[in-house]
Amino acid sequence: MSLANNDSFIRIRNLRKDFPIRVSMFSRVRLRAVDDISFDIPRGSTMGLVGESGCGKTTAGRCLLRLIEPTSGEVWMGEQNLTDLKSEQVAKMRGRMQMVFQDPGGSLTPRMTVGAILREPLDLHTNLNAHEKDQRVRELLSQVGLQPDHLSRYPHQFSGGQQQRIGVARAIATHPDFIVLDEPTSALDVSVRGQILRLLTRLQEELGLTYLFISHDLSVIKHTCTQVAVMYLGRIVESGSTDEIFDSPAHPYTQALLSAVPIPDPAQRGKERLKLPGEVPSPIDLPPGCRLYSRCPYRRDACLQPGPPLFHIANTHSAACILVENSDLNREDNALSAYSQPA
Repeated sequence: MSLANNDSFIRIRNLRKDFPIRVSMFSRVRLRAVDDISFDIPRGSTMGLVGESGCGKTTAGRCLLRLIEPTSGEVWMGEQNLTDLKSEQVAKMRGRMQMVFQDPGGSLTPRMTVGAILREPLDLHTNLNAHEKDQRVRELLSQVGLQPDHLSRYPHQFSGGQQQRIGVARAIATHPDFIVLDEPTSALDVSVRGQILRLLTRLQEELGLTYLFISHDLSVIKHTCTQVAVMYLGRIVESGSTDEIFDSPAHPYTQALLSAVPIPDPAQRGKERLKLPGEVPSPIDLPPGCRLYSRCPYRRDACLQPGPPLFHIANTHSAACILVENSDLNREDNALSAYSQPA
């Protein structure tokens, strides 16, 4: 199992999520958004889940929290199998697992003040009295860098960065153990992203939080995550520590993602990048075997066989490519590592 760890706090095993799609009045097809993924997240660490839009990473994150029900598989938090819980039991667990959403404005109720937004999870998941709730709300504002006079304001009266701070404050209100961060900085200005990332890092250190960080921004992933899993069309195609993924990308899809990152060094900008031809296949009409087959520059006839599974490379590093198994993937002495250093 890639990234397996005896001390793992979050353990995902063979997670799948199918959506029925109506193609006619009498016919439906199955869209498998998440296909048999497994990974572990040690307590207090940050796992990065990366891939193109539509690869299934947000669906996977929502399945972990049972915001949408997985089709099959298991999600463990500590010794608790979340997929075995009934709906009312999941509701009681909400205080321990939270989510920060991509669109800060859209995730906040526009008719509620900041004070009401932050007090709501306390009403649902704690036994605090009114005075203790007021104290906790003021403490939350201080923790995320907002002022007490913001309590009576509405979400539309704040900037995008401030709205995301409110979203973060709401997520940590009940002292959770695990938070899914669904592209928490992608909707923000570049100048604000660093502030939110520093806030998330500080809160993790202070509160001992465990994160799943979903993003397509590889530069953010490199500087915030200890582990990375790369998704393509619902499957994890490569996983390992951040250094392993960025220094020695093994799967052609990972190499292409890293080579697309802008290069700040003018001396390296003339180097040829790895570009994948064609379009991403339809998720309701997937190719047999490796899902990258039609776009892969290294494809072989054997790639059309079912699979491939994640093959172990070294330490925690694994990749789902038969050329990795045969150790004959030509990476030109790891020349592509020059493109794996995002700004």
